[in-house]
Amino acid sequence: MSMSREIFTINEYAEVFRILELTKGVYQDSAHHEEGEVYIHSLQTFVKASRESMDIDLLLAALLHDVGKANGSYDHEKHSIELLKDCASVKTLWLIENHMRIWYYLLGQMRGWKKCTDLANHPWFGELCQLGRFDKLGRVKGWVPKIGPEEIVKMLYKVAIQRWLGWEEWISKKKLLKERKKKNETKI
Repeated sequence: MSMSREIFTINEYAEVFRILELTKGVYQDSAHHEEGEVYIHSLQTFVKASRESMDIDLLLAALLHDVGKANGSYDHEKHSIELLKDCASVKTLWLIENHMRIWYYLLGQMRGWKKCTDLANHPWFGELCQLGRFDKLGRVKGWVPKIGPEEIVKMLYKVAIQRWLGWEEWISKKKLLKERKKKNETKI
């Protein structure tokens, strides 16, 4: 078994999924979150992110950015960091920590030249903007994504392979495997 395959298992992500489960039954203000439950919002945000990004840290931030709401909405990003500090990367934690700040920046509510320039010049600022986009897209009333931990881990693995091999090589290998499977099925 390859090293990349071993890091994408349910066992490796058990703590992450345990923390995510804390958001089941936690409801949000319907004025901002028509989808209601934090858990559903998290899944929606992850699915939207997985359609546009091949950055595993960003995908995990999309999935986990609101887990701190299990402890209340106020300062939920700080609660999220506390819950995830031992099971998420530095980049994922930074994105989660700053996912509310991006709105203060974009809406002109962030004050102080240094605060603004520090955020705008951060190497992960682009990903932070993407996270803000996915956060907004993950607010669909009535849509409950039919994915669980197994599917999430498979999606993360797929993204890792695509990044490692490169998109075109991954597509050609996938086609080759389909052709081999088809040939094997016709031999039977």
